[in-house]
Amino acid sequence: MEKIFTVTDLGDGLWEIADCVGCRCYLVRGRDRVALVDSCVGVGDLRPVVHELAGGLPVTVLLTHRHHDHIAGSYLFDDVRIPREEDVNIALGEEQNEHAVRIYAEQGRAPEGAFSAMREGTRPSFTYFEEGDVLDLGGVTIEGVFLPGHTDHSMGYLVRERRLLLSGDAVTPCMCLFFPESLPIATWRQTLEKMQGLPFDTFRIGHYSHEFHKSDLDGFLAAADYALSGARGLSWMYTYIEGLKGSLYISPDTPTDDADSPDFRAVIGP
Repeated sequence: MEKIFTVTDLGDGLWEIADCVGCRCYLVRGRDRVALVDSCVGVGDLRPVVHELAGGLPVTVLLTHRHHDHIAGSYLFDDVRIPREEDVNIALGEEQNEHAVRIYAEQGRAPEGAFSAMREGTRPSFTYFEEGDVLDLGGVTIEGVFLPGHTDHSMGYLVRERRLLLSGDAVTPCMCLFFPESLPIATWRQTLEKMQGLPFDTFRIGHYSHEFHKSDLDGFLAAADYALSGARGLSWMYTYIEGLKGSLYISPDTPTDDADSPDFRAVIGP
């Protein structure tokens, strides 16, 4: 396996960068600067890809939350920003990244002995980016908005001129709320309601190559309601952290049984 990154031009100064294990980050280019929202799992050197798209413009990395599959590539950049409350347990994430990358190689999803950003790079000296903060790229602005649930202070990034929300793992077809740092399902439901009131038409997430529309939030709300209804969940175990378990609630309204489909709707709670 030689090709680690796949770049998709989404138009209007927006690119999706996907790594070989399915993690995604997004590059937004303005007149004066580019923003990289999240940075993949750190398999392979992300810098040449980003710098080619940036065309010589300075790069600011905006992280949605602290999980290693979103922050690992940021170890290769200087200007890295994250919500203050997400700057915790970074060393634990480095350990989890080493374990996960080893499993990816065993599964054949990543090259054996591939470049590791967390190993070869440097832990960033984070600048904190809070809700309401705005990064001006020159003709394009990005605003932070808290979207708690997956983690306690997950952040989404509104690209107002594009009416686009880059939401990381704040909402996903198989929503993961089983981590120790995750918040209750009821709190995540409140985040979905908050999203309905935000000024965007479409949103993109960290692990699916798909353009979601605001109307898709109805299906996620239905999944949350099912999980909160007292229904019995299915036992579920996380592959990449030993001993971490959860309960899987598959929405009865989901149009597909394919968990890899962007149309799947489920919640994994504690």
